[in-house]
Amino acid sequence: MAGGMRKHATALLNVFDRSSEKGEAIDLVKIFNSFTIETFAEMGFGIEMNCLDAEEEHDFQSAFDSAQRMVVLRYQRPSFVWKLQRLFGIGAEKQLKQDIKVIDDTVFDIISKALANRQNQKATDTPNLVSIFLDRAEDAEDEDGNIDPVFLRDMVVNFVFAGRDTTAQAMCWFFLNLSKRPEVAKKLREEIATMIPELVEGKIKVPTMEQVQQLTYLEAAIKESLRLYPAVPTTLKLVEEDTLLSDGTFLRKGWFAVILAYALARATHVWGPDATEYKPERWVDETTGKVRNESAFKFFSFNAGPRICLGMNLAMLELKLVLTSLLTRYQLDLVPGQTITYDNALTLAVKGELFANVNMQ
Repeated sequence: MAGGMRKHATALLNVFDRSSEKGEAIDLVKIFNSFTIETFAEMGFGIEMNCLDAEEEHDFQSAFDSAQRMVVLRYQRPSFVWKLQRLFGIGAEKQLKQDIKVIDDTVFDIISKALANRQNQKATDTPNLVSIFLDRAEDAEDEDGNIDPVFLRDMVVNFVFAGRDTTAQAMCWFFLNLSKRPEVAKKLREEIATMIPELVEGKIKVPTMEQVQQLTYLEAAIKESLRLYPAVPTTLKLVEEDTLLSDGTFLRKGWFAVILAYALARATHVWGPDATEYKPERWVDETTGKVRNESAFKFFSFNAGPRICLGMNLAMLELKLVLTSLLTRYQLDLVPGQTITYDNALTLAVKGELFANVNMQ
């Protein structure tokens, strides 16, 4: 999988090269979303969507983002409002229905291509998630032993939701944080130059998995960005039995407990008086010089316990590979005057666009 990441990272760098040559600002939201969905489509399903080279955003991406916003509206309004809208096919529910159709059409097309590729797959070919999943999951078959496309549709949407949004958004927030702390960017480039000199010298364009695992300060900088801007800012847990928390809070069976990862990251009693500041140094152990292992229940960006993110290590690897390549090759300066905030969606996305000027290092 690392080979696939490196291939698409190279394609991403080519896009940034062209923007630099033309002197054009690049929309980080659009390009990172395109990169992650392209990478995940190949790793997960063995197909190419050609998102990086497309002039316009793929319909699937815009529908996917819109559907998330429409779902959030259901939680923010009385239930009868969205149910009436759905009944009469108006408002947000009309838009949601249109978005779901675009998503379904795209996903079923992905599934058909993945299944066709699977039939032609050789034993020596690198397996993708679909082939692995179908080899092991009996639930993917209906009563007649045929592949259930709806079951696969649900699986694909779940994987894309996890694989595209989290990594793309993390990269956007990462460069936003660096724009506020240029000394952090300087320190990151110094670490890369020390640990991977051949990357700085231009002997290689994208580092290997083994090389980026040496970058302690980069990992600290990524985790600090994920702490402040977790991909999933809120998590709901169903209370299965009456529970009394240590602080005396009573939770009744059947209630929903909401965990606010975004607020937790800014809680001074958890992270100290500088909780709201972007400080990668908080992650580096002063004695060992290594990255601290914080409890997942404190650093809640990947969830915790039995529901901890299965793709956590894969996401971190992808972030390290791409960010190391970008930091070495470019100086990304956010275009001044932009209003930057988060979107009202299931995940913590940058709202709208995030333009940056691309200058070669």
